[in-house]
Amino acid sequence: MLRIRKILFPTDFSEASRAALDHALLWTELHDAELILLHVLSLRTADPFNPEHRFPSPEEFEDRIHALADSEMALFFAPSSDKPLRIRQLVRRAPEVERGILEFAESEDVDLVVLGTHGRRGAAHLLMGSVAAEVLRRSERAVLVVSARGERPVGRVRRILAPTDFSSPSRHAIAHARALAAATGSTLELLHVLPHLEVPLPMNPGSFGAAGIVAELEPAARKALEDLAAEAGPRVAIETEVWHGPAAASILNRAAETDADLIVLATHGNTGLDRLLLGSVTEKVARLARCPVLVLPADGWSLLPSD
Repeated sequence: MLRIRKILFPTDFSEASRAALDHALLWTELHDAELILLHVLSLRTADPFNPEHRFPSPEEFEDRIHALADSEMALFFAPSSDKPLRIRQLVRRAPEVERGILEFAESEDVDLVVLGTHGRRGAAHLLMGSVAAEVLRRSERAVLVVSARGERPVGRVRRILAPTDFSSPSRHAIAHARALAAATGSTLELLHVLPHLEVPLPMNPGSFGAAGIVAELEPAARKALEDLAAEAGPRVAIETEVWHGPAAASILNRAAETDADLIVLATHGNTGLDRLLLGSVTEKVARLARCPVLVLPADGWSLLPSD
């Protein structure tokens, strides 16, 4: 069982957010955790030299919206209010919504952030525009991303997909996936994706260029997956698979083909520009998957119980 004591559920009261609430409640119940429902208000200070911005005052306007948010929070949670769970409902102010979520997660020492997405492409691809994208990129806590397009029944976790490139961060994610599989009685699949190489490689005359090189890598990849499955850990049913193709598309297609209920991925713990460009694989999978995606930061953060 993972060590999850506090779960943060930021909401903007949208339909995408409502779809994610059931998953937040499920994880709260499964781990006997505290659930914190958070709505962040972010209002830019009005231009004091523009007469149109002088009434009502920014403070009065914020107070009115705060009261409305409190009311919306109560209505939002009403259908689940009969569940015997520890729940807090809060409204906070911050210069930017994503900053409010991240700072609150740090100050409250939460273990998991649950975000809803619309699953769209383009600038509005995540809930609250770029807010969820920024939370996913910058969070030092685990993030569970739930798409509004999801097709998995809430409460059913029978199959978990854990892609790996055999790096330390991906092994870190697999350890968490294995613990989740043990707690839920799920089957865990370890997936490695070999790329399609289109450029011929004349330095290897014994093969048919790039295709031959990749073909030679497949047995080694399958052996590495078997070794990974055999490592010490909770006893769970583990399957392994090697696919060829673009990483994000292969992960999404494999999850759909096997009817996966959860995908577990890791960030690579980069900072600066590399961290901002996290989007290539992890963000694409989190945005477009039809099942929830658990994204784990690699920088020493762990939900595994200490020995």
